[in-house]
Amino acid sequence: MEAYKNLYLRTADGIKPGLEVINQILNQLGNPHQNFAIIHVAGTNGKGSVSAMIESVLRENGFKTGLFTSPHLLDFSERYRINGKSISKKKLNRIIITMEKVADDICAKENIRNATFFEISTAIAFQYFSDEKVDIAIIEVGMGGRWDATNVVIPVISVITHIGMDHTNFLGNTIIKIAGEKAGIIKKGRPVVSAPQDDEVKKILEIESKSILYSNEVVKINKIGNPQKLKIETMSQSLSPINLSLLGEHQRENCSVAVLTIEMLGDLLNFQPVYKKGLENIEWPGRFMKFSESPPAIIDGAHNPDGARNLVKTLKEIYPKMKFGFIVGFLDDKDIEGFIKNLSSIISKLWVIPMDVSRGNSAEESVSIINNLGIDAEALSVKQAWMSAKLWTNKEKDKRLIVATGSLRLIEIFNYEEIFLDTKLIS
Repeated sequence: MEAYKNLYLRTADGIKPGLEVINQILNQLGNPHQNFAIIHVAGTNGKGSVSAMIESVLRENGFKTGLFTSPHLLDFSERYRINGKSISKKKLNRIIITMEKVADDICAKENIRNATFFEISTAIAFQYFSDEKVDIAIIEVGMGGRWDATNVVIPVISVITHIGMDHTNFLGNTIIKIAGEKAGIIKKGRPVVSAPQDDEVKKILEIESKSILYSNEVVKINKIGNPQKLKIETMSQSLSPINLSLLGEHQRENCSVAVLTIEMLGDLLNFQPVYKKGLENIEWPGRFMKFSESPPAIIDGAHNPDGARNLVKTLKEIYPKMKFGFIVGFLDDKDIEGFIKNLSSIISKLWVIPMDVSRGNSAEESVSIINNLGIDAEALSVKQAWMSAKLWTNKEKDKRLIVATGSLRLIEIFNYEEIFLDTKLIS
């Protein structure tokens, strides 16, 4: 059995926020996370996209980069990338086995609880990046911030993307409580970059740091052509037009966060950033990704109300004359009602599929919630939903688009059901 499958057995113990266990593991390893510079990224939406943008630009500027993100889409190795390439299966297996033994031994010795799946996953990232001598690593939090296993780092820059409602059962049921948890990554004396935030969120962030820079106040980005041709002005330069490879208004916001972070890093490390290749060649699957031409279909990992709102804006911007049929699936901790309400204005047809993954919600449960909103929805298997959606598009070709959304885990499910066989974007 591949080592990661054994590691996954630890997910049965659930999520246990806290820093004691990860600190003990890292101390035993000689604190590998202190051997390279770190950019630490938290937020509700956009963490992965911002992290990918920062990594891509820094790589194009000659840095040896590490990137740690979660969750993965198709393979566990995707969580660990150096210079854009995932860790090899052989090396990953070896380091997982080593790390599990180190974690179990130190937890037994110190008489503390067993390490969780994410704590060990995080320790793997730090050890791998240290072993490979990266210059700088972009580390995405798993959930929250304050008590997230990644929050043992002292970053060169802390980055906070847009904060909204998500993971309320762990982070709190108000935006103020959630913001407080995200703000926990801010470290005294270290610069902080934030996406634009609501006033109540700003107040919470500024308790932790009075010197936060908000990207919309410093970096100016204007769309000057389709699909995403941008004019970017930073604190120090006006860039030549750039074709951002990630689509949507929210990606322009994410881009401003990434650019401001890199500008600040340039000041700290004394280099003049170049951006064009880095921003034009980002590969970040699952973010408004076309996966079928016939029928036309995209998949997007939006999974909370803010994500749904952004998806609607992007669909209207890119496909202003299309009708949209949605294939949706949800994890059991998601605000299904809030998500569907924000999609409702553009729903022409809705199919709900079961999420046969950990924390997955049944199609019937989701349909019940959706029907209570006065919206018709049909519970089908993945293949049944796909066939029904194809038939729906055929009734009005070139005017209808299939959109799969509700969770990044849909990519894993679609791939397993061989729905991606006709696309080069998923292999």
